[in-house]
Amino acid sequence: MFVYIKHGDGEQFLTNTNCPVTLLLQHVRAKLGLPESDLVDLCDERGVLKLLFLLQQPQESASRQLTSRSTYTVCSINRQSDGAYVSVTPHVVNPDPSLLEALQTQTDNLEKARLKYLRALEDKRSSVETPSQTQATPQGKGKGKNVHMDIVDDEPQRRTVGRRSRN
Repeated sequence: MFVYIKHGDGEQFLTNTNCPVTLLLQHVRAKLGLPESDLVDLCDERGVLKLLFLLQQPQESASRQLTSRSTYTVCSINRQSDGAYVSVTPHVVNPDPSLLEALQTQTDNLEKARLKYLRALEDKRSSVETPSQTQATPQGKGKGKNVHMDIVDDEPQRRTVGRRSRN
């Protein structure tokens, strides 16, 4: 299986997608003379990013992410030092305005998702850092006892009512 990769001033090349995503992206960087540190992705003709740089399993086959015989445009993902998404720049001369608009919308969505993820992590950290509470529960008639909810007893309580002893 193969796809067409567009770049530059109307240039394109064929690439095989029967390889891991990381290898495909390395090949694209090498063909365009981009440094390995550049974050690149591919977008289809409508400007929809494939988000190959975000895959949880980068060794997954590129053929599972890309449609065979389709045309994709190389895009650079521009981020700030704190990880914030700034823009997505297509590597073509005179890109279509609708392509630029679609890429900017996706940049905004990526940044919103990143901020939501960071807030969720912060909430999780703050909930883990709060100490657990102790509660008073009645144990039998009029007897009260403080029970720590996060401490496990060494031996579980067993019901002995109605059972004969083994002795």
